[in-house]
Amino acid sequence: MPAAPNIAINLLGSSQQEFSPIGRLITWITTYGRYIMITTEMIVLIAFISRFSLDRQLTDLNDEISQKQDIITANQDLEQHFKRTQDALIKIKVLLSQQVTYTNAIYTLHTLLPQGTYFQNLSISEGKVSSQVTSLTVQSFSQFLLNLSASKTLTNIEIGTVDKASSLGIQYTMQAHLAGIQVKK
Repeated sequence: MPAAPNIAINLLGSSQQEFSPIGRLITWITTYGRYIMITTEMIVLIAFISRFSLDRQLTDLNDEISQKQDIITANQDLEQHFKRTQDALIKIKVLLSQQVTYTNAIYTLHTLLPQGTYFQNLSISEGKVSSQVTSLTVQSFSQFLLNLSASKTLTNIEIGTVDKASSLGIQYTMQAHLAGIQVKK
């Protein structure tokens, strides 16, 4: 058998077009353009394949967030109880730090009371003393007023709403500030 003739088919035209601008553009597109297309397709395939990995990571993160939200929701009552306990401890600490002052104030008020005078109610808070007082006689009323004015522990003493009831004696309200106590605002 005779050797097969070497046949070349050139669909682009003659070899002279290789030097024309259109020919150079076509040559460039067929060589380098092919590499650009292959690279672009590889990038698209990598992006497509990596999407599965990123979707799995997103699902895992959403599950983790959901679990942590459930934990936070479950511990919300414990956190509120803890905050209430902390607030109570702070209040107790403040009361314990002021306990000596209030105890001294009650002792001072007790020593100022003459015979025949008593407190119906007594309130001490934030350095202020308020009370409803009853004196059985006019002498005990005047003695209590003298004792209050002579006291260095109480300042800004105010006597208000004085009523004389025949069977109960003299009823009145008393308000004062404890000396040396800062009023919190």
